[in-house]
Amino acid sequence: MSDSDNMIFHVDETSDLPIWAQLRNRIAFLIRTGHFAAGSQLPSVRSLAATASINYNTVTKAYRDLELSGLIVSVRGRGMFVQKNICPENEELEAADALFENCLQQYRSCGMSYKNIRDHLVEIIDKSESEVKAAEEERQQYGAA
Repeated sequence: MSDSDNMIFHVDETSDLPIWAQLRNRIAFLIRTGHFAAGSQLPSVRSLAATASINYNTVTKAYRDLELSGLIVSVRGRGMFVQKNICPENEELEAADALFENCLQQYRSCGMSYKNIRDHLVEIIDKSESEVKAAEEERQQYGAA
């Protein structure tokens, strides 16, 4: 495993998510953003458990969930590989979801609760809606002149 692979996952002690779910989300993010290309081999369960200092069974559970969701495939005796034919129809949405999950982790690392994050995001959405509405009204005024 290269030095870049050593940085795949670090446990977020402040997260409400179980460690296996944190790992699953991180690997899904790395797959969706292209860090792990289609067909590429993932780190072995044992090596990932050792480098992330987490239990072997935790990594196994995360990998199993990723396999059930269709993102990775197990090849007996060879390891885990990124699925070659991931559904492209949801690719943009999945990429956006992966970015959002990363943003959630960043908000959580700033000490925000999920309620604080939700309230903050509602403010951002409301502001964006207001700006779009104002721009539309301005555009209509130009058409009336």
